[in-house]
Amino acid sequence: MINMKKVQVKDLRPGMVTAEDIYSIDGQLVLGKKIILIDKNIEKLDSFGIYSIKVEDKAVSVDTTMNEAPPSYSERVRSKPEFIEFKENFESHVDMLKTGLNQIAESNSSIDAENLVSQTLTLMDTMDHSVGLMDMLINMRDYDDSTYAHCVNSAIISNIFAGWLNLSKEDRIMATTCGLFHDIGKIKVPESILKKPGPLTKAEFEAIKRHPLDGYNILDAAGLDEEVKNVALMHHEKCDGSGYPYGFGRDKISFFSKMITIVDIYDAMTSKRVYRDEICPFDVIEEFEKEGFDKYDPDMILTFLRNVSNSFIGFRVRLNNGLEGEIVFVHPEHLSRPTIKCSNNKFIDLSVHKDIKISAII
Repeated sequence: MINMKKVQVKDLRPGMVTAEDIYSIDGQLVLGKKIILIDKNIEKLDSFGIYSIKVEDKAVSVDTTMNEAPPSYSERVRSKPEFIEFKENFESHVDMLKTGLNQIAESNSSIDAENLVSQTLTLMDTMDHSVGLMDMLINMRDYDDSTYAHCVNSAIISNIFAGWLNLSKEDRIMATTCGLFHDIGKIKVPESILKKPGPLTKAEFEAIKRHPLDGYNILDAAGLDEEVKNVALMHHEKCDGSGYPYGFGRDKISFFSKMITIVDIYDAMTSKRVYRDEICPFDVIEEFEKEGFDKYDPDMILTFLRNVSNSFIGFRVRLNNGLEGEIVFVHPEHLSRPTIKCSNNKFIDLSVHKDIKISAII
C-alpha cells in the first residue's frame, strides 16, 4: 500500500507524486494520479485555486530540464529559417509599398501595380502551400501593424482564399491585386485619426468612411482595372445593405469585393491595433458564424471559415480555464469550437463544453 500525505500547494516541490486525481471546484480534472510534479504543474494547481493535494510519501528525483516547457507550435514556426526569411522579406515589401503609396499621395504619381503585385507573389513563394503561409501570418501578429502591412496581409490571404475557391490562375492574381490595393484610400486619412488610441468622434469616423471613394478615385486616375477600383469602393459594403459608402445589397456588390470584405475584416480583427490587442482568430470565426449568411456571401464565408479553422490544426492554444493544449479536430458544424488535446491526454470538445473557449493561440 502506498503511503500518502496532504500537502498545501504552496509547499509542493518538483519530484513529488500525486496520490490521486485532482479536480477543480467545478469538477474538472486538473491533474491525474501518479503525475510527477514539476514547476509548471504546481503553477497550474495554484491557478485553479487549489489549496492542498495528496501526494505520495516518497518523492522522486527530477531532471531540471523537465521544468522547461517544450517549445510551442508558434515558437517552432518562428525558429524556422523559412519564417525568418519570410519575415525579413515581408517587412521589406511593406516598406516598398509604403514608399510607393506615399509618393502617390504626395505627387499624384502613377502606380506600378504590376511590379507591386509581382513582388507580393514572389514573397508568397517563400512557402509552397497555403497552410504554411497562414502559419507565417498568424505568427507575425506582433508586427507593428499599419495600413501597408494590412494591405500586404490582405493580398496574401486573398490569394490563398482564391485557391480555396478553385479560381483560375488569372483570378488568383486579380484577387491578390484587389487585396493589395483595397485600402489605398486610407493614405488620404490623417495619421492622427488612423492611429488614435481612443474612440473616434463622429467627424473622424466620417473621414474614415470616405476612404473607399478616395481609393476608387486614386485607382481610377492611375488607370487600374475596373475590378480593382470596385473593390476599393465596395470592400465595406455588406450583402444585407448595412455597409458603406452606398449601402449596396448583395446583387450590386462585385464578386471580388465580396471576397476582400471577408479578408479585410478577418485580418483587421486578428491584427494588433493601437487601441486594442489582436483578437483571437476563433473569436473572429465565431463572430462570422453568427452573422455570415446575412452580411456575407454564404458560399464564400463557409469556404473561408472552414479552411481558416482547419489551418490551425496542430496549433497550441490556451483555454479560458487556464489549461493549454493542441487543436486536433475542427467540427464542420462548429468551426469556432474545435476539440483540444490537453497535456494530461484529456480531450476537451469545445462544441460540447460551451463554457470553455480558446482565449489565445500560443
